[in-house]
Amino acid sequence: MATELKSPVDVDLSTSQRSLLLVWQSPASRRFVKVGRLDLLAGNRFAFRYLPDDSNDAEFFALDDYPERDRIYVSDELPAFFANRVMSAERPSYPQYLAWLGIDQSLASVSLPVEVLARTGGSRATDTFHILDVPVQWDDHFTSRFFVSRISHTDEAENVLSAVPNGSRLALRLDEANPGNPRAVLINTSDGRKVGYVPDWLCSDVYDLIQTGWTLAAVAERVNLDAPDHVKVLCRVDAVRN
Repeated sequence: MATELKSPVDVDLSTSQRSLLLVWQSPASRRFVKVGRLDLLAGNRFAFRYLPDDSNDAEFFALDDYPERDRIYVSDELPAFFANRVMSAERPSYPQYLAWLGIDQSLASVSLPVEVLARTGGSRATDTFHILDVPVQWDDHFTSRFFVSRISHTDEAENVLSAVPNGSRLALRLDEANPGNPRAVLINTSDGRKVGYVPDWLCSDVYDLIQTGWTLAAVAERVNLDAPDHVKVLCRVDAVRN
């Protein structure tokens, strides 16, 4: 897979059809930093670039695959750093996995792994990177889709989820007393029963929207009772500025 290093002025990012954020968690401070962005450009080419936030973080070092921070890396295929975070289509469980994610297997081959990354976060046990669908945000509207984090392993939690059909409304509540993260955001059923949390790498964005008076609505787009916890509840959040 050939990769070209280009100057930012030589890459037309306005042709981007889909964008993913690369988020890194500092092992020391536990802060989440948006360090890079991957774009699917016209012509089915991919472009990776670092974001300004990472240059201000002394703990973050450039990735081996992307050593030059001021250049854009353009390739004809999904870069290995990202492709290695997607389940192989050769695995027997792959069709079931796509069903859990709510992804149509007939999706174009270049878009399908991008969609998988956007919905799963592409996390690995060997590092602290997460991949996030770039939240769609205009001046007065915000939309993001993610899997609910930290779903409980109790019979009560299973009973709660069994009563949450696809399309159910969910409620968001700040959990500022949370000892691990004062910006944590709880996800509850509409009648107040706990489902889980907004993932840590997204909760600061949702927290800020709530604190600044936006109106938020959350929906359980897909509930997979037979799936592992990390792909059990697909949630969509829509926010409108008041």
